[in-house]
Amino acid sequence: MRIDVDEPDARDLFWEGMRDVADAAARHQDQDIYQAIVKIGRAALAQGIEVVSSGGLFLQCPICAALPGQRCVNVAGHPLGDRACHPERVELSAKAFKGEVPIPPPLR
Repeated sequence: MRIDVDEPDARDLFWEGMRDVADAAARHQDQDIYQAIVKIGRAALAQGIEVVSSGGLFLQCPICAALPGQRCVNVAGHPLGDRACHPERVELSAKAFKGEVPIPPPLR
């Protein structure tokens, strides 16, 4: 199989695949799959692929320490409501996406 990295939909396909992996990790509650997301992200960064999505799901949460791919959990003083990620995580992702802050660990 030949993969065209210049394919116009390559970025969207990457993120679709990452969401599929995150969904599988959540479905099976498998920490090894979450760690695989980190490995995939680090490998993509090493290849020059932008791996920060604007939604925040693929960065570690600065509030509840949810791993890349994990949904956030409620913590005292930081309720989630009907959101999947804390607002601070989404804000951090937006800043990293724009290049205003460096990509935080564990992807860095």
